[in-house]
Amino acid sequence: MNDKIITIPNILTFLRIFLVPFFVIAMNSKDYSLALKIVIIAGLTDSFDGFIARNFHQASKLGIFLDPLADKLLLISIMITFYINKLAPGWFISVVFIRDVCVAIGWLESYLRKKKMLKPTILGKTSNAAQVIIFGYILLSTNFDIPTLSEFWYFLVSFLSIASLVQYIFIRFRDDKVMS
Repeated sequence: MNDKIITIPNILTFLRIFLVPFFVIAMNSKDYSLALKIVIIAGLTDSFDGFIARNFHQASKLGIFLDPLADKLLLISIMITFYINKLAPGWFISVVFIRDVCVAIGWLESYLRKKKMLKPTILGKTSNAAQVIIFGYILLSTNFDIPTLSEFWYFLVSFLSIASLVQYIFIRFRDDKVMS
């Protein structure tokens, strides 16, 4: 772990954060083609920054803080703009939005109070991936003539979101008991 600020993974993470307002502008302009391209670029930078940090020893303290922040900024921007543009059911967006806000608050609280990052779980990563896939598919379906999603997929991703939130809450309170 290093203290460097300028590393390739951090540059890619800053790029992802930089793209968020452009995504919001594209969505508000109903330029779903541009929004899709931005999401694809953001997804690629997210994959590459983690790969490079792990495999080329460029993990940094800043990157460990910024990477989940960039993910949350993008996902929350997606949820808000999808809700405004009525691209997904409101109940679905509410479930995943509440989950992500709660996880983000827990992550920030843990970092500020204990200087400790909550470690992502497999269920949490699966939930995030499912959210990205479903939102990406919705953008694809707005740009191309492909079928829209059935309610089953919204229920499945909602279930994953709720299950991962419960897991994070359990881990968070378990850690508090261990510390006291």
